[in-house]
Amino acid sequence: MQQQERQPLISVVMPVYNAGDFLVDAIESILNQTYKNFEFVIVDDASTDNSLNILKKYARKTKKIRLFKNISNQGVSITVKRAIKEARGTFLARMDADDIALPQRLEKQIDYLLKHKKTVAIGGQCLVINKEGEIIGEKKFPESFTEIYRYIYRFIPLQQPTLMIARKRLPSDFVYYVDGMNTAEEIELFFKLFKYGKVENLPHYLLFYRIHEKNTSLIDVKQTFLLTLVARLKGVFIYGYKPGFLGVLITLFQTITVLLLSRKMIIIVYKMTKKLSTYKQSAIFSFNRASVEPTISI
Repeated sequence: MQQQERQPLISVVMPVYNAGDFLVDAIESILNQTYKNFEFVIVDDASTDNSLNILKKYARKTKKIRLFKNISNQGVSITVKRAIKEARGTFLARMDADDIALPQRLEKQIDYLLKHKKTVAIGGQCLVINKEGEIIGEKKFPESFTEIYRYIYRFIPLQQPTLMIARKRLPSDFVYYVDGMNTAEEIELFFKLFKYGKVENLPHYLLFYRIHEKNTSLIDVKQTFLLTLVARLKGVFIYGYKPGFLGVLITLFQTITVLLLSRKMIIIVYKMTKKLSTYKQSAIFSFNRASVEPTISI
């Protein structure tokens, strides 16, 4: 007990909206973390399915869960901002209601941040699962700050639900999210974090990232990309980011492609690239399944 009290408090913040099909897995994966000194701050964004009933059931079982509810649907950015406002921890860990955290996620991240004082935020690698929880691919991200900084004008170099932030290394009035963003809300956050220290990724798998038809980034692909583009431009003109020439060319090519293709074609291209990635990584999965699957039920 004394050892736990000496450990920093982590606030895991999770917005929820109509995630009833996957919510139990997400909650259980946080409650079963090897690192025990955390609170789980959950805000239900006026769900219309059974999400709130599931959340209330768990909130009655454990004091680790602090449950809040929006009176009306506010969107992701406002909902997460409310969760952060309620959070009491010195470290913030982002979680999404349709994903599954691996058991040592919090432990590995807090250990790294405590040892690396110049790092303000840390993410990690992801295994991709489908609606049924089957592994279908992986998301490998650059680990070093130098690469993450360079690649943000080419692709998104960090998966948001793996993010842990050292809160006290940021200004007390730091604004995490912009109101009204229902997708791509994390891109501008990354540019803001760059100003205050390193943003890095661990080499370890920290999350089962779930792909399904209700992913906010896939509901309106063109809007997601255009919001990403706006965030990248703000990164340059507001936050002092300096993109490389190749990054500018890639962003320009992406913009033209997304504007010209139909939403249906963009989804087809996305699924084709994901399928190729799955085949490419099949050997890795067969090697790692023994170490991954026994730790958590999917």
